Amino acid sequence: MEVKGKIALVTGATTGIGLTMADTLLAEGVKTVYISGIIDKDGEKAVQEMTKKHGENRCAYKHLDVRNQQQFEDVFKEIVSKEGGCDILINNAGIVNESDFQLLMEINVFGVMTGCRLALKYLNKGGCVMCTSSLSGFEAYCPYLIAYNASKHAVLGLVKSFGDPQLFAEHNIRYLSIAPGVTDTKICELPPTYHFNQEWGKKGVAAFYSETPQKTESVAKATLYMIQHAPTGSIWVVMNDQLFKITFPDRESYQTKILDL
Repeated sequence: MEVKGKIALVTGATTGIGLTMADTLLAEGVKTVYISGIIDKDGEKAVQEMTKKHGENRCAYKHLDVRNQQQFEDVFKEIVSKEGGCDILINNAGIVNESDFQLLMEINVFGVMTGCRLALKYLNKGGCVMCTSSLSGFEAYCPYLIAYNASKHAVLGLVKSFGDPQLFAEHNIRYLSIAPGVTDTKICELPPTYHFNQEWGKKGVAAFYSETPQKTESVAKATLYMIQHAPTGSIWVVMNDQLFKITFPDRESYQTKILDL
């Protein structure tokens, strides 16, 4: 995809990785980036920052709780009505909260699912959906984050399904997933109370701090590259400020026969 002149919606984009993704898209020539979140003061501050860097009317904020399907659809309708269409959706909203795993799943999984489904209805043909997963979607390198790990595995399943070449031939929208390793965001600062219990919380925080966080700019640059070049259904990892394309094993190579039954 040539991103210049396109319209993008980024969820969970008032701070951190999402805001840096928006910044990178604007710098590359995306016409307008709509950032969304639930803390309005952060959204307004982010728009001011992006306007100062990239000019007037290039960035706008929409209040959006991705758990609310009607609200999600209304945001799409507003964008399409104003811009005549939408080309890029970045499903980036996500949380870590092991103490309220139902809330975590509603945001990290069902919110992503809602965005993926609405994209079929509102994105222009040839559009692209990017879903933010995590290195935790491949390996439980922090096993104390059980719900978070499970949610990020689910995101990969959504992308592999929505992005399957057979479905792509029908809807002509690419679905991709970027899976960052530990990145310098507020997630690294979560107190142990956000974990299953105090003991696991302390160990979870220690696991994060044992890694050297990469820059949010690296994740954003990788996102841009993928939107421009990645084939549908593909999943990529950003780790230590480097981008890797994941090749999944086929059915024959990932199984070992034990016995005939």
